[in-house]
Amino acid sequence: MARGSANIFRVALKPHPGKPLVALQWEFVYPAGLLRIEPSGVVSGPAAEMVGKSITCGQKPSNGKTLRLACILAGGTQTISAGVLAIVRVDAAPDVPKGVTTIGLERLMGVSPSTESIAIASTSVAVTIR
Repeated sequence: MARGSANIFRVALKPHPGKPLVALQWEFVYPAGLLRIEPSGVVSGPAAEMVGKSITCGQKPSNGKTLRLACILAGGTQTISAGVLAIVRVDAAPDVPKGVTTIGLERLMGVSPSTESIAIASTSVAVTIR
């Protein structure tokens, strides 16, 4: 990830064959002061668009150390296929130190076609700032 410029990453899903999803929610968790993800910088990916899903995100209150951006992917009753669900623009401030940081996906929850909640394990990705 280059400092002082926009960078892109993708959120992909490989659904469990026995647990189809029609909607999904999660939170991006990332360090305050190092990275910035705006709600408008998160758009539906091809796998979501293919089944008529759209994404809405909103910033949650910060604890000063981390920022949280909550997102919901929903729309219609078609199940979500494997593939890229969201394309995310993330900015690294021009003055952040070089190194490795983490972007987490936490509080993941899916909704089945019968409207049952399906918990999904949190995950994260290491990001190298150059």
